[in-house]
Amino acid sequence: MKFNISKKVYSSEITDKQFSKLLRRVSLKRPVKDLYVVTPPLYEAGIMEIYNYNELLQPFYRKQKQRLDIYGIAKSRDAAKQIVCDILEDAYRELGGPDIKGLFADG
Repeated sequence: MKFNISKKVYSSEITDKQFSKLLRRVSLKRPVKDLYVVTPPLYEAGIMEIYNYNELLQPFYRKQKQRLDIYGIAKSRDAAKQIVCDILEDAYRELGGPDIKGLFADG
């Protein structure tokens, strides 16, 4: 599985210095303690999903041939839930509906 970190990635409870370090570790597929990521659903069932980042490093996910977009990163599951709410609010405000892929579309 290849990770693609969105250019508009949302974050919570993370300083700029920590943010840069985390993005580097994610791009290198290194384990990170207490990191949660907000992604589109892996199997088109739902709008967004929250994963413990280290779970995505397991062999089952590594063998997947798809690209996984990362829309948000957080240090706790509760913060990740808040990011999901923020993303949905922004999608409704900017696009008038829950078009999450449209919100993160390049261009």
